[in-house]
Amino acid sequence: MAIMHPANLLEGTHVHSEEKFYYALKEQLNDKYHVFYSVRWYTLVNGVREDSECDFLIFNPDYGFLCIEVKGGNGISIKDGEWELSDSYGGRILEKSPYEQAEQSMRFFKKYFEDEMETQFTGIYGSAVAFPNYTINAPLTTDSPLERTIDLNDMNNLQKRIVEIFQYFRGHRRGTTAFLAPENQKKFINLINRRIALSIAAGALIEDRNRELKEINHVQDAIIDLLSHYSRAFLVGGAGTGKTWIGIKKIKRCLQEGLKPLYLCYNKALAEKVRKILEYKVDCYNFDAFMYRLLQSKAKEAQERSGCKEYSALLDTVQYDKYDLIIVDEGQDFTEDWAYCINLFLNEDSALYVMFDESQNIFQRNFAKKFFIDNPPFVLRYNIRNTANIYEFAKEQSGLGLDTLSNQIEGVAPEIKCFNRKERLVAYIDSIIHKLVDKEGVSKDKIVILSDRRKENSVLSDVDIVGGFPIDELYSDSGDVIPFRTIQGFKGLESDIVIFIRHTYKNEAKTERIRTLLYTALTRARFFLYCLDYEEATQKIDA
Repeated sequence: MAIMHPANLLEGTHVHSEEKFYYALKEQLNDKYHVFYSVRWYTLVNGVREDSECDFLIFNPDYGFLCIEVKGGNGISIKDGEWELSDSYGGRILEKSPYEQAEQSMRFFKKYFEDEMETQFTGIYGSAVAFPNYTINAPLTTDSPLERTIDLNDMNNLQKRIVEIFQYFRGHRRGTTAFLAPENQKKFINLINRRIALSIAAGALIEDRNRELKEINHVQDAIIDLLSHYSRAFLVGGAGTGKTWIGIKKIKRCLQEGLKPLYLCYNKALAEKVRKILEYKVDCYNFDAFMYRLLQSKAKEAQERSGCKEYSALLDTVQYDKYDLIIVDEGQDFTEDWAYCINLFLNEDSALYVMFDESQNIFQRNFAKKFFIDNPPFVLRYNIRNTANIYEFAKEQSGLGLDTLSNQIEGVAPEIKCFNRKERLVAYIDSIIHKLVDKEGVSKDKIVILSDRRKENSVLSDVDIVGGFPIDELYSDSGDVIPFRTIQGFKGLESDIVIFIRHTYKNEAKTERIRTLLYTALTRARFFLYCLDYEEATQKIDA
């Protein structure tokens, strides 16, 4: 069985002829084949960007790759030099020959490989057109030979037909040899996954991603229905399992019922993000800000006097509102005292739901039993944030989050680089940003530089511009900057592309806290992850 990218389709949601061809390839090709479905790409024509798509890219390390365009309907013909596809609605004129479309994709991916790998493509490369619903008995034009055509008669013997097409192009291209060395085979697959991920990051979301998330939405709605039978509950799940989104959906239902909800977390940036999502209709606070709002100067005085943030005794001295629902997000960041305080804001029949993940307990706190929740937690198992390659990498590097299942979008393998010279690391970041923004059209607001140190203590301490854009560490609303965030400040958030700078020193031991920080950092990236290790001779503590 072929290795498919994506691994499955949601049936009935795609063009029927493409679905039919997808499953025929999956079932008939052996496991040497990698089949990529719906790979978007673009080229510049007279300086203007022109977007296109390859219906199927078929890769076999013994041969090379083929780009295949699929046409359905009831038949195809050429009238007055135009290609016309007939279907149940009568018919439609195609913008160009499907054989030309397939060949354009073929030439793009050959050039893409050679530009990225900086070497000539030596394997077989070719293109073909598939008509899964009907037979083609004669060439439609001189540029559409039967040797490059797959029709209904071939649909039960696709592996034989694919090999014949490879052999056809081998005979027509001089200089093709045995294909890539084993290490380059993996690089080719990763290269195509990179192309897919760039399409997503640039805004051309592949339909299967949206459909997969719709299915997850149904699951989350079912969880929320189940929660209605419990006035208090824990929801436990690894990074990216949708805990925050369940909390937001629960709050929206609460609003629809005319009730008063409260959202609390520890991270200020996460609270602000949720506040925006809920259109400023709900009280959303990080816990310290919520306490300072209630206690004002008393909170500051207590902290200065005791050196700690214990608020429960002070709440007896002020009046405060009660809420019908409280969502505590990132609950592992809460102390025993803070957990106890939450209960004071609840009515007798109010609901409390606490979301947490011990694998992200970077502050090493313990809320003990002060949420007063006795029921076993609801467990979320499926990661819906990160591509599979990113999440598997996070688990491998940190040893955490092992119970969480990766999603079916394979994605690009994280890129790992080690530096001991600052200027080389900065130059590499410049090159990443220039390539993503200038060449691929990725929006700057989809990129985050993440660090295990504050900027003034990091390798970028005296760097103000990267990739031609200012570095922002103040959470400004300007879109013309590249954000710089610490792991602590970005916890609970995500970005399509994360450039993670990890400061290391010789013989550094991987403590539990370091593993937790690492897991939290790596799981912030949705589609692209660059891990840049900067090694120092001696350890430097980030105060």
